[in-house]
Amino acid sequence: MAAASSKEGGKKSTYRKNAAGGGGSKRKFDKHSDTSETPANKKRALKHERQSHRKHATAVRSAKEIWNDLRVKTNDKDTNTKLCNELFGLLEGKCMETCMQHDASRCVQGVIQYGTEQQRRAVVTELCESKQDDSNNGQQNLGELCKIQYAHFVVLKIIKYCFRDAECVKMVVRALKKQMTKLAVHSVGSRVVELLFATFPAKSIAPLKLELYGPQYALFATSVPSGNGASNSLPSLAAFVEENPTKQGATLEHLQLLLQKGLDKSLTGFGYFHNLLLDYTSIAKPNDIRSFLTPALAEHSLHLLSTRAGTKVVCECFAYATVKDRKKMIKCLKGYARSSLLHRDAYLAVLRMVDVMDDTVLLNKTLLAELHRNPDAEKDDAGDEVGREDQDSPILDLVQSDTGHKLFLLLLVSKNAKSTDNKSKKSSPKWMKYLDPYEVAVLHRSPTVEENGEPVPTSKKEDETRRSELLVYVRDLLSEVCTKHAQTMMRNKYGSKVLLEVCENCPSEELFAAVVTACKQNDGNADDSLAMYEDPVGHLALKNLFLNECERDVDDDEPSIARLFFAEFKEDMQAIATTNRGAFVLSALAKTGVGADVKKALKAHKKSISELAKGKKGMKKLAGCAVLLDS
Repeated sequence: MAAASSKEGGKKSTYRKNAAGGGGSKRKFDKHSDTSETPANKKRALKHERQSHRKHATAVRSAKEIWNDLRVKTNDKDTNTKLCNELFGLLEGKCMETCMQHDASRCVQGVIQYGTEQQRRAVVTELCESKQDDSNNGQQNLGELCKIQYAHFVVLKIIKYCFRDAECVKMVVRALKKQMTKLAVHSVGSRVVELLFATFPAKSIAPLKLELYGPQYALFATSVPSGNGASNSLPSLAAFVEENPTKQGATLEHLQLLLQKGLDKSLTGFGYFHNLLLDYTSIAKPNDIRSFLTPALAEHSLHLLSTRAGTKVVCECFAYATVKDRKKMIKCLKGYARSSLLHRDAYLAVLRMVDVMDDTVLLNKTLLAELHRNPDAEKDDAGDEVGREDQDSPILDLVQSDTGHKLFLLLLVSKNAKSTDNKSKKSSPKWMKYLDPYEVAVLHRSPTVEENGEPVPTSKKEDETRRSELLVYVRDLLSEVCTKHAQTMMRNKYGSKVLLEVCENCPSEELFAAVVTACKQNDGNADDSLAMYEDPVGHLALKNLFLNECERDVDDDEPSIARLFFAEFKEDMQAIATTNRGAFVLSALAKTGVGADVKKALKAHKKSISELAKGKKGMKKLAGCAVLLDS
């Protein structure tokens, strides 16, 4: 201990001695001393020396200082106007050279973003109508700027802030003519094309889109008259090829070459590229899609699902793909089934996969199995869901979605089932009733390819067999969500459709009891909601449930929702019949097996129902009561 103390004491005394003599104190900064010899200052001086040899070095140095003040977000409008005027004065006539410099490009962008309309137009004019560049011995124009890493940001600013100026739009389009085929497949220029096609008016960029289809389309396509007095427009690529079949080969060859370059540079994330792919599928034969396009896009399917055009391309590729390519495309969507079904466009790809895929086991493992897991459920250490009985069904959000519910309708409704229109009395496939015309066109039936000159279907399994096998995987899930959330689904526009088909395809006493209980839970006394038979959506669900039961013969030992409903609401027949929507519900109930009992229960109230039907005694005329009297 003594030795340690003496050692510490020695250190302290040495420190005091050095401090007293000045040896241990910090060296003070001497402003008169020469510090230019330090490595940092040498490097900084070398940088300034190198920049001083660049073109317009003095103007750029001043412009950067102004830009640094201009980009402050707390500036008021007057301050920005003053700074922008100074900045424009420094860069006027020098924009072409400065926008290609990595540190000066932002200054030109600042003029476009904060400048006046006249200042923006002056910059656009200079960039679009530039003269010969002596330093590079080449023509520097807007098209070349689109390919330069830093300069292309200036072009993006022009598109973003000048698209409302007709003069600027004309100059930009004129400057980019005859360069689109190169820009569309350039790693940097593709960003400009994407924003250009998404921002500029469709009529203005039409000449630029012509270049992407090849010289045949640009030379021989003739405009077609548009309706409502609008200006003439060019035909679609498919219509052009249909009118000029001899041009199909050359157009396909041009598109294949262009698409291959884009695929090699991974441009599948751009919307304009999706449209280009869709145009190719519209004129290509199924064998061309199968051999050229599908193998190239199989592992990029997820990127294409961000747009409607890209989704349709995926659907076409999957329809004609080989078994190997289909497996690749399905595996790309593993883990994204739920988000795809909730997406405004991507759900169509899932519907197409379910519609034509023969390997139902793989389809269940990669896509349908995800639907059995609740994304909001709490999990234990082993990763299993905890307390699932108290949680919402994992597909509740899907059956109530305007896109997700269509997957379950596609699995529940047979392709052979027919539906008759009440007005036109025409019969059509029932599954088409739940889809819009565009969806029906995408999910076209029986895709085939040619082998040895004969059409061969790409799917070997029968539609009914495939549907039955897939329905097994989700049957219990559908029964669970309809039983647990019957009231929520009946009041939902999309959930009620799923509930209707589940009750028809998977009838059970438990399910029907849940529906009747949901009708009884709210008898109309609450202020925030109507009774089920008065709900705008709920009364239609009840009515259709009864009408569906009318179409099939229900034995006494089979579950019947009509019997359960009448037994539960027998004492409330008058209250239901005296409401407009309730009367429509009872008119459908009167056509079921309990129709005689319903009429008997309403016989004593026929007079009051008749008065409501005719609108007597100052009462509002109810159409539902009139229909009930005629039933």
